[in-house]
Amino acid sequence: MLKKSTINNLSLFLLIAFFLSLLLESLVTGGRWDLNEQIAFAQRLSEGINSYANGQTDLFFPSSPYFPGVGYLSYIYSSIGFDNIYFNEILMLSTAVLIGLIYCVMLQKLTLKLYPNISKTVIFTFSVILFATCFRSYFGYMKEFKPDTILLLIGLISFFIFEKNKKPSIIDLFIVGVLLFIAFCFKQSSFIIFILVYILVLKNLFFSFKEKSLIFLFYSLFGILAVFFVFKTNNLYYFTIDAMSQHPISDISLIIYFFGGSLVFNIIIYISMLYFFVKKKIHLSLKSSETAYLSFSIFWFIFSSLSALKDGGNRGNIEVGLLVFLPFVIYAINDFFKFFFQNKLFNFSIILILIVGVIGYSYKVIIYTNGFVKKLNEDRRSIEFLNQEFIGKNVFVDGDTYIISKASGLNILTEAETVAHFNNIPNYDMFRLKNAIDNKLYDLFFLKRDLSYLKDIEIKNKIEDNYKIYLNQNMPYHLQGKILIVK
Repeated sequence: MLKKSTINNLSLFLLIAFFLSLLLESLVTGGRWDLNEQIAFAQRLSEGINSYANGQTDLFFPSSPYFPGVGYLSYIYSSIGFDNIYFNEILMLSTAVLIGLIYCVMLQKLTLKLYPNISKTVIFTFSVILFATCFRSYFGYMKEFKPDTILLLIGLISFFIFEKNKKPSIIDLFIVGVLLFIAFCFKQSSFIIFILVYILVLKNLFFSFKEKSLIFLFYSLFGILAVFFVFKTNNLYYFTIDAMSQHPISDISLIIYFFGGSLVFNIIIYISMLYFFVKKKIHLSLKSSETAYLSFSIFWFIFSSLSALKDGGNRGNIEVGLLVFLPFVIYAINDFFKFFFQNKLFNFSIILILIVGVIGYSYKVIIYTNGFVKKLNEDRRSIEFLNQEFIGKNVFVDGDTYIISKASGLNILTEAETVAHFNNIPNYDMFRLKNAIDNKLYDLFFLKRDLSYLKDIEIKNKIEDNYKIYLNQNMPYHLQGKILIVK
């Protein structure tokens, strides 16, 4: 058996170093459009505006393609005193990484529940090694607070409530109902969490047929209430469902690139899953917790992979689908390597891998800490400069510059990623935006990258025709080339 104390301690150090590096990396990078569009929604709620953009009567103000759950959380933080938008973003990024850490720990507990004969040391060690070496695109998703992780965490909490080897209480059932309501607020794919819960209720032997029927009705009512609550937000259905459904399928070469990259960077996961299915093909029971969770995992993976096919999808969609298979991957690794656990060379190899991982991620922590201190100073100077030069001016921003612009007191009219959301709709007429540019409605553009990724090339051309790079000898160097003003 693997040396417990040494390997457990090293695994713990690696887990801490890994998630600390993710946190600091997220603070250096910022929320980008994924999070900042949700924070923008929270800001509007604070101003009494409960709306997403519709592109017809507005100029594409920042709006998220996801349901507003993350925005609600940002609003709650603002309401209890964390209303400084710059600090609010830091708090939201920290929350995102914390949720990711809790979910990864819960995955380990799930593995132990499904496979109690596997050593805790094996589960802990190999799961931490897999976190640190695989799922790179997923963790990029997670640290920007894409809402998939919170859905998965809600699913796991519900799983543990129903799989306690005793009849869930009324309070337990109510808690799951509230969690389902919350899940719907975060993302369109929350219906898969509802399916998981329905499977768990259906297979639960402690409930009679009548009780199961009442529970189904009870949770369906929670779902209906969540639908009414979420869609009270103006234009939300149009922006997050109707418009999204019109996005085309990505180019086949891009799809191959994403799936091929997922295979290359997560080859251990794919091989382990293949081994698992070959090993367990005749041993799965429809009444077991293992099969219930496996059914959910397959459904979740298929839906996540389909999301990668749409324009705007990427490898992260695939990896968020892969992560749920971790318990089965650990099962496969344990089954394949169990005869090596007594081998000194094998144990030495595991210890060496953990030490290298701890050193590598500790070094990243130092680098990102220095980077975060540098970013704080740069952002402070940027806010001071923009506030002094452009306070109250109309501005076109992107997801990376939203927080600084808002903190500087600029009047944000348009966000580039929201424009791209509509621009991905075939034949969508961008005349309102083009007219605004021609009429110089914007006093400035503040963009971290140019708009060459937009499908409507004329938008970028009109900006170049009407605006020029802003030059000022007092401007902080990190703002140079990112601000355009009227010619």
